[in-house]
Amino acid sequence: MSVAGLKKQFHKASQLFSEKISGAEGTKLDEEFLNMEKKIDITSKAVAEILSKATEYLQPNPELS
Repeated sequence: MSVAGLKKQFHKASQLFSEKISGAEGTKLDEEFLNMEKKIDITSKAVAEILSKATEYLQPNPELS
């Protein structure tokens, strides 16, 4: 997980913790935002997988040398 992703998760956890302690209601997210968040997560996973496969593909195979 990247540093930015870790910061995001930490911020979400601390915000949830603060809301639970103070009894405040969390911010309601609209459906479009939630859909975009899901699409971004899926795209990020796909890009990471493509990068790992590309790196694997571009590495020379030591058994063939």
